[in-house]
Amino acid sequence: MATFVLVHGAFGSPAELAPVIPLLEALGHRAIAVDLPCADPAATLDDYARTVVEAMAGIEGPVVVVGHSAGGATISLVPGRIRVDHLVFVTAVVPEPWRSIADVVGADVRETMLSVSHDDGNGCRSFDLEMLASLAPPEEREAYLAFLRATQRPQGWAAVEEPWPGRSIPDVPRTYILCTADNILPPAKQREWAARLGVEPIEIASDHAVFSLQPHELAAALAAVGRSL
Repeated sequence: MATFVLVHGAFGSPAELAPVIPLLEALGHRAIAVDLPCADPAATLDDYARTVVEAMAGIEGPVVVVGHSAGGATISLVPGRIRVDHLVFVTAVVPEPWRSIADVVGADVRETMLSVSHDDGNGCRSFDLEMLASLAPPEEREAYLAFLRATQRPQGWAAVEEPWPGRSIPDVPRTYILCTADNILPPAKQREWAARLGVEPIEIASDHAVFSLQPHELAAALAAVGRSL
């Protein structure tokens, strides 16, 4: 049995990751979703990593740390602080030393994030949920809006713009899960990140919110990692 430590990305929350947890448990594993202090405008990526380490206290047996989206920058800081047996990047940023998340995702993605969010005036940005919901097919808009309200929250923007404080990607086994229909992080960019990790990506036909949209397929892919430990 492995313990999966699930780490959300920018604007996200544990609620977005939750659909995968009972599926992993049904497959014989344990899973916890970490609540990052992303709504604190003063919180740094080091603070995010410290929160993950604190959530891992007392875990025994194999540990797989899973990062979604911008969470890739957080999980890459964790193995230097506590034992980690495997890292999984789920349609996630692979950081580079002294480059920010915004730099690594590229100008187009950064501009998209800015265009669908607004400045809260306190160091955070929040998604324009009504605007995002309007992009869904008419028959899906109310359900999508409810999903956004339940799972998305303000994001301290300094953490997105600060240089990544790590020296290198940790030398631990890693997996990259690529979402082929992602409309946030381009699949071509995800392939580049997987290549940087030196792995062939596992592909899932999903949009960016894969934990909620394709939880069974994602849980199966994660459980395969757990069985290999």
